[in-house]
Amino acid sequence: MLPWRLHRMRLMGVGFATWLLGGLVFTLLAVVVAPMVLGFHTFTVRSGSMTPTIRTGDLIVTRTIAPSAARPGDIVTFHNPEFDGDLTTHRVRSMRADGDQLRFVTRGDANSASESWSVDADGSIGRLSYRVPLVGYALSRIGSEPGRLALVGLPALILLALGLMRIWTPSRVGASRRLGTEPAGEST
Repeated sequence: MLPWRLHRMRLMGVGFATWLLGGLVFTLLAVVVAPMVLGFHTFTVRSGSMTPTIRTGDLIVTRTIAPSAARPGDIVTFHNPEFDGDLTTHRVRSMRADGDQLRFVTRGDANSASESWSVDADGSIGRLSYRVPLVGYALSRIGSEPGRLALVGLPALILLALGLMRIWTPSRVGASRRLGTEPAGEST
């Protein structure tokens, strides 16, 4: 294969990879950052208690609602008193008002046991809006120390490599002028 064809194929490959990477980054930003701007909250699922509806590693997006707006069948995120107030996302099985409290019974789709908890009637919980499969894995990696380093270092290395390739690879017109073999019909 002629050298200029190899060079053209390499440029097309780099262009394709750049668009692909840019599209991936834009999509991640749209899925993760845009909901937060609109008042939603994003969480990475760390257990399989809601399998198969929500799987480990999925990113879930919730919207804050009043506890009285929840209905049986809704998937809600709440501070679970059984786990030191950690956030839990389970399906509402039943709810009832008890004075200024709302009492909920929830259970994960993959669990056999339910949990009971209560929240102030004027409090708030999250209701699942949508989920994005497997994106939570990537986000949890980015949140780690090596992930943050890679997030900054990898693009810097790619830009360095592209810059060096541009410096070391002579342009076709410039190379032909230096060699004194200008194409016919052109003058300097």
